[in-house]
Amino acid sequence: MKRFLTLQFRVSALVMVFGLLMIVLNISRQYKHDVNGRFREMRLQAYEEGTRLSSFAQHFLRRRLAQSADLAISYASVNPDLRLGLISDGNDVVRNATRKQWRGLSLWDCPLPLEPHLVHQAKETSEGMMVEDLEQGRLIAFFPFMDISAASRKGLVVLQYDLSWFIASSVRHAMNEILSQACVLLGSCLLLWTLLQWLITERVALIVEQARHIGPDEVVPDPIDGGDELEIISKSIADASHRLKESEWRFRQIASHMRDIFWVAPPDTTEQIYVNRAYGEVFARAGSRLRMHRWDWLRTVVRKDRGKALKMLRALRTAPGEAEAEIRIHVRGGIEWLRCRAFSTARSHDRPGQLQVAGMASVITVEKEMSKLQIEAVENERRRIGQDLHDDVCQRLAATQLKSGVLGSSLGREGHPQAALAVNVARELAETSELARGYARGLAPVAVGPEELPDALDDLRKFLEHAFALQCRISCEDVSGVLKTEEAALIFRIAQELATNAAKHGRATWIAISLMHDHAHLRLEVANDGVSFTPGAGVKRKGMGLFMLRQRADALGATLSFQPRNVAGGGTLAVCEMPLAS
Repeated sequence: MKRFLTLQFRVSALVMVFGLLMIVLNISRQYKHDVNGRFREMRLQAYEEGTRLSSFAQHFLRRRLAQSADLAISYASVNPDLRLGLISDGNDVVRNATRKQWRGLSLWDCPLPLEPHLVHQAKETSEGMMVEDLEQGRLIAFFPFMDISAASRKGLVVLQYDLSWFIASSVRHAMNEILSQACVLLGSCLLLWTLLQWLITERVALIVEQARHIGPDEVVPDPIDGGDELEIISKSIADASHRLKESEWRFRQIASHMRDIFWVAPPDTTEQIYVNRAYGEVFARAGSRLRMHRWDWLRTVVRKDRGKALKMLRALRTAPGEAEAEIRIHVRGGIEWLRCRAFSTARSHDRPGQLQVAGMASVITVEKEMSKLQIEAVENERRRIGQDLHDDVCQRLAATQLKSGVLGSSLGREGHPQAALAVNVARELAETSELARGYARGLAPVAVGPEELPDALDDLRKFLEHAFALQCRISCEDVSGVLKTEEAALIFRIAQELATNAAKHGRATWIAISLMHDHAHLRLEVANDGVSFTPGAGVKRKGMGLFMLRQRADALGATLSFQPRNVAGGGTLAVCEMPLAS
């Protein structure tokens, strides 16, 4: 309302200033017109009076009628604008004057401001002259006449008129006009102010009040009437508010019946985060708590997963994009898994580095349990196959190798030509039996705990070197106080799968396996010089091996990445990084 009053005041003040300017210009023009008109009248009056007096003076001086000349000039002095007047003869002696003390004086001794060259010019031209001095406020008129009594030399009638009176009168008249027109202008401005207040300001204030009440839980005032553009604007705002409420109602119906959590984090960190009803059902915490504590939800997140969630939010807050993360939360005395998909977009009014972030969170605890059961089923099947391979196939190969050796010895004693072939068969069967035992140990290791993990990795090295004829290096730090037994088994399976894939599919000539850790993370690196491998967006669903790798990494809460090695020989560096409990 204050802004509209200011606008109303500005409009009225602008009208008043413009009106005053027009009044001043009009009065100034009128003043000049009045002064010029009055000045023309005075010049005409001076010309007529000077011509008359010069004719009388010539006649009265010739007949020596001094009293008649005094009477003529006294009649001229009745004019209030005539300040001084005199008649001088051909000898420049004042014969008659409006003041008696000037009679008999020389023309140049009179108090009239006479300039000799103007007097001589008037006498020589025998024409009347008028000289204006607006600064002094006077008009001096010279009218020569022929003085017969002075040897036909020329006498002079001099009249001095006062201009200050009619100039002051014109100024007073102009000031009176200014005051009267200013009063009319002030009344017009007050009337304009009232009309603006009634027709625009109050109605615009009602429209602004309508706009301020636009919202899901606000009651918008009725639109104004008037049959003008403001009524159209008011009705448009009311219609827009109605459509917005309908859209908001549909959105809330959808959001409230969603099983997934829908959330919006405004760019201003002082504003409340919007969450739907599913937030309270999943987190077992009231959404209203986010009004006072914006990060209240973070308290339920497992400590090892908080950094992952905050890193995703910071990245989206800084630059537009999409991200996904899986986190665990403590709720109802247990652990729930959430898959969070978030996105951010840059709007025109958003400041850099402070974008609005929104997303959805789905409960995937059942999916994780199914994945865990799947991993356990796979591990059990691997152990069964490994045990069958060890107990059946390896035993059969050992028996066949023993029989082949006995056959070779018998044929050798008899000098049979196929004795060497039987010995070679026995040797190859021994190598095959050893290779089968390696597969069996890989499929069903005796025990892989934190203490046994270095030995299991060393057995993996021997198997790779023997099975694929390559070089393999192992670097393993002590993780006995860092990992649990099931975590150590998963780490071994990940290293085994990565190394085997590099040997089988990457055609590597060497493989390096490194396991290291610090106070916050455990890091497994498997490097090779084979064909570079970088999985794309859809690769993780194509191969069973890579799918199981990601399942095991998810079970550990770890991240798995593949990077090409920036060296001359090429190759791939696979990194599995697992956060450690504080």
